[in-house]
Amino acid sequence: MRHFISITILLFWTNLSFGQIELVSRKDNETVEQFAERQKPENSTLTHTVLKTKWNKVPVIISLYDFPYKLPVQDDPDQQTYHRIGGFVFSQLDKNTYSKITFGSIDTEGGDPTIETVFFANADNDKAKELIIIAFWKQRHYDVNGTLYGTYVFDNETIEKTLDLKFLEEISKKLVGGCECTWGDGTNKKAKLKTALEVKQELIRLGIR
Repeated sequence: MRHFISITILLFWTNLSFGQIELVSRKDNETVEQFAERQKPENSTLTHTVLKTKWNKVPVIISLYDFPYKLPVQDDPDQQTYHRIGGFVFSQLDKNTYSKITFGSIDTEGGDPTIETVFFANADNDKAKELIIIAFWKQRHYDVNGTLYGTYVFDNETIEKTLDLKFLEEISKKLVGGCECTWGDGTNKKAKLKTALEVKQELIRLGIR
């Protein structure tokens, strides 16, 4: 599907890439929401619930941000505003110090992206769990109406050059939810994978535990 072509191009956008691991401080008595808001990139807004959890036994804060953007005039003379979602994983090193790692991006796909859920599951051949995000896009067009679902799997390891989380494209393609939509000719389809439970069950069916 085209959004997987888009993510290959846009996965590590330049204004969020780091040449080395960035360390950030969390203030005393600062909520995770206040912390994530203070760390947000320019021209972005927090989207989805800020998560405070553990990933492979490491305490983390996960925040997701919406980034509005426009295409070049030659590609979009109407200068429509599009949206993509990216985020940070803050891994706790001590009481107030976190490493800050980038992951993204989930782009426009016939509609603006929305996060359905964020969870962890083993999606490759090692024992560590991966970060998995289910996103959806409302489809309201002349010939189709409904909701498109996609699944994005990020490894617990980083890209060597950028230190961004590695996007696992092959397994992500196998976990595409599809379109729960109605077409103009009367065709109706149900999405295959749109919940964390359904994705975990599919991973087991694929032999990944």
